[in-house]
Amino acid sequence: MSDLQEAIYQIVVKEVARTQPKREENFLSKKDAEKLIKKYTKRYVLQEYLNATEAANVLSMSLTTFWRFRQEHNVPVYVIDGMKRYKKSELIKCVEDNSVRGYA
Repeated sequence: MSDLQEAIYQIVVKEVARTQPKREENFLSKKDAEKLIKKYTKRYVLQEYLNATEAANVLSMSLTTFWRFRQEHNVPVYVIDGMKRYKKSELIKCVEDNSVRGYA
């Protein structure tokens, strides 16, 4: 090995030794990974049920327009712990059923 290669090799060895503890800290155990998967999977399932503001955002309408749309059409609502929630897939279907299809 040339002197330059030896010097580079020594720098790399020192850097690996210096960063090794940090890399080991950042690895997840299988148990921690399973907890994260469960946490985010649960959150994703709960995102299917939206409050009025989120429902209006999904439908790209103002909150006032959403309330008017909800009164004029039979929008299914779920009461969960005393709070009204709207199922995302049912909202989209309701809008599609009550819209006029047009062409730009």
